[in-house]
Amino acid sequence: MWVALFSNSGNELASICEKLGRWPDKVYLDKERTEVNPWIKNQCEVLPHADILERLKELPEDAIVTLHGYLRIISGDSIRSNMYNVHPGDIIKYPELVGIHPQRKAVDLNLPTTGVVIHKVTDKLDGGDIQLFFSHDIEEGTDEKKLIDELRILSIKMWVMLLKGKL
Repeated sequence: MWVALFSNSGNELASICEKLGRWPDKVYLDKERTEVNPWIKNQCEVLPHADILERLKELPEDAIVTLHGYLRIISGDSIRSNMYNVHPGDIIKYPELVGIHPQRKAVDLNLPTTGVVIHKVTDKLDGGDIQLFFSHDIEEGTDEKKLIDELRILSIKMWVMLLKGKL
């Protein structure tokens, strides 16, 4: 069983599903959005975060749970052993990129590189065991929007690699 959570448009998740050739068994969105990807809109259930946490507790322990820009903390007994998050920042080399807006931080700090990490979810923010990491050079003059777009492309490739081996 594959369950996906997201907070934003769902565009990344739609791209992953298209490349995998399959949809998650369940898709949860934490609040009503006007800009939800049309492919995802018909697949997702909109629930408050607390209700999503309750649903996670009911999943079998071997369920795969993926977080795609899910901007909420998962904690306690809602965390599953096969729960993964993507983080668009090289938190291995630059721990200051943990948390929100890692692309903005990378640009503001004028870093030469960043990357994308897929890690297990734990109670610690962006602190679980790293499953995949790809480095990414930041070209001179790159702004936050361009870096967001570049890292999104990279994260989709990484999700497909990870999920092909798990589903």
